[in-house]
Amino acid sequence: MSLNQQLQPSPQHQSGSALIIAIFVILFGTLILLALARLTTSSSTTLIYEVQGQRSYWLAKSTLDLGFVQLFPLNQAAQSCAVVNTSMRNWSSNDWAGCRSQLTCDDETVDGKRWYRLTSTAWCGDGDLLTSRVLSAEASE
Repeated sequence: MSLNQQLQPSPQHQSGSALIIAIFVILFGTLILLALARLTTSSSTTLIYEVQGQRSYWLAKSTLDLGFVQLFPLNQAAQSCAVVNTSMRNWSSNDWAGCRSQLTCDDETVDGKRWYRLTSTAWCGDGDLLTSRVLSAEASE
């Protein structure tokens, strides 16, 4: 046997390395796919929170505006907090499906002037993806 024949590995000695490389490539590809799937899921959840948060904000603002319309009707004197609808409202229209809101009203007299504080709370979503916003505003006669 010559020295040249001894230095060259036989095909039987090399056959296992391709299998190890193939397993490594498959595992590495699987890890990359799992990371991408997790990133996509996380991104989708963040987007849902963002949309639900905006819906909650605008519903709270609208409910607050509705309270001020009840307190200060056009061409009439200011009303009392008793006229403000403070019951929980469940919204069922397409735009506000899954949302609810509630309004509270407090009034007090300071230095002969009547002050009103309206606080609006709105919730949108259900289960794990529930967002809420609270807005408050004050006005006087």
